[in-house]
Amino acid sequence: MAIKIQIHTDSTGWINAEISEEKNPITAGQIIDALPIESKTRTWGNEVYFEIPVQPAEEHSQVKVEVGDLAYWPAGSDGFIDKPYYS
Repeated sequence: MAIKIQIHTDSTGWINAEISEEKNPITAGQIIDALPIESKTRTWGNEVYFEIPVQPAEEHSQVKVEVGDLAYWPAGSDGFIDKPYYS
């Protein structure tokens, strides 16, 4: 199941996104339960990072993500989006 959300930044305005519970249901559930989330963004390469108020254990991790993926990085307690998705 996927939950539709919107993300807003000053530089992009509103963008539509989905949180899928398919691959990582525990992590996705904790993030969904924490919504709405407000955070400041920062960039690293082509990625935009933002702190989120959850710290789930690592669950079905993967090294690479697809352009446009909304992902969680446990080492930094951050969510991130690959920038080309909304450029």
